[in-house]
Amino acid sequence: MRHEMGLFEEPFRSIEQGRKTVEIRLNDPKRQQVKVGDQIQFTHAETSETLLVRVTKRQVFPDFRALYEHIPNEAIDCVGWSLDELVTSTYTIYSPEAEQQYGALALHIELLS
Repeated sequence: MRHEMGLFEEPFRSIEQGRKTVEIRLNDPKRQQVKVGDQIQFTHAETSETLLVRVTKRQVFPDFRALYEHIPNEAIDCVGWSLDELVTSTYTIYSPEAEQQYGALALHIELLS
């Protein structure tokens, strides 16, 4: 199955250049449909460029803090970031209420195109 998701400039380029191998998302109903072996087409939010990846592993966590405690910063291209900086940055995208409702998801990916 193929899924579609949007990305901003920095994470898009990080995946494109092979520096980011784990995509972090809310484990909402849309993302709950993503399974190992599925493809995700990421579309750049500003340029409409696309990247195609395959999901190689899927990990669900109760919250983003627990996720970031288990996923190496290198895998999300955030070397040098503190745990608090990662969580605070994520809350600019997802609300703590949504996090509490759905939990956090780490999608391990490999670039196909």
